[in-house]
Amino acid sequence: MTTRENILIIDDDKDMVNAIRIILESKGYGVTSAYNSKEGLSRIEEKTPSLIILDVMMSTDTEGFDFAYKLKSSKLYHGIPILMLTSFPQEMARQGPEKFQHIMGENWPVSEFMEKPVDPDVLLATIKEILEEKE
Repeated sequence: MTTRENILIIDDDKDMVNAIRIILESKGYGVTSAYNSKEGLSRIEEKTPSLIILDVMMSTDTEGFDFAYKLKSSKLYHGIPILMLTSFPQEMARQGPEKFQHIMGENWPVSEFMEKPVDPDVLLATIKEILEEKE
């Protein structure tokens, strides 16, 4: 399978980034990566990705959500689909949902939300579905 789709992975866990990269590249996707939202924005400015796979908890508990809202309010980048891949529900259960109430707004900036760990086949099927909807 050969595809021209480019996917940006933003996650502070380098092992997770590498694992997802291997899965995606084996199916012909182009992959770029960043380890925080600042670096992610730089990658987006270099080349707009077809899809972003984004972690929630990086330097702060809500960095990924904050970044997703920032992208969705941007005239240039609001159309990029975001697949949130995170262990956030586990953290929210541990700390309590009240701590994260400020990120649960009406204009949800994420196309799909998946919990880590994720089955590679489910991840690939979800990516394919998101990219087909984008077209």
